[in-house]
Amino acid sequence: MSVQAVTFDCWGTLIYDRPEKDGTTSLDLRVAAVARICDVDAERARALLSDAWTHHFERWRALESFGSPGMARFCLDAAGLDGDERQEELTRAFEEASDAFGVDVVEGAPEAIESVRRAGRRTALVCDTGFSPGRIVRRILKDKGLLDLLEVQAFSDEVGVPKPHEKMFRHALESLGVAPEAAVHVGDLKRTDIAGARALGMGSVRFKGIYDDESDGPEADVVIDSMLELPRTLDDGSP
Repeated sequence: MSVQAVTFDCWGTLIYDRPEKDGTTSLDLRVAAVARICDVDAERARALLSDAWTHHFERWRALESFGSPGMARFCLDAAGLDGDERQEELTRAFEEASDAFGVDVVEGAPEAIESVRRAGRRTALVCDTGFSPGRIVRRILKDKGLLDLLEVQAFSDEVGVPKPHEKMFRHALESLGVAPEAAVHVGDLKRTDIAGARALGMGSVRFKGIYDDESDGPEADVVIDSMLELPRTLDDGSP
């Protein structure tokens, strides 16, 4: 069956965090927020945030949603603090750091999506969320001119489970009205993007231009170095 739709991962596939010239990152903004709201020094704040992210990562691997609200609550509990207002303030700081700090578009990503659409193929986003929820990522994608190129967006904080759970991919494909065997997923992580797509019977393309996943997870049908390779890959019928 020919490819009727292409779903895309987000972070590391279409966009990525942009560091400032002085080396500052969005992580530094989040550490500063923990220090201020939890009333701890920078070293303690960084340790709290690291532990919170580790807990989020464990929940993510268990196919559970945690995100910024869970990480904010984790930091406050570890600091011996309570209060919904503190949690809401820290959650907002976590969520908006990437937006306030900025991201860059992966080179060739807009052109690749536009080429997919010109070929008559449907497009969707299948995105796991960590610090930045769907509402923030939509704002970022809109600002970068990518949101309107993606007909459907499936975010793990909205769907309720992360990749590789089939609900993430099914949400996108059912919204498009396309069967899994007529779709290809493009992403950078073997455990989530590639394993999830393959389990559902989709074709798969791993993009390694930002992050080259060398883990032991299942490999994609095709591996590309540049997003500009995607249209030709689809036309060749490789995935």
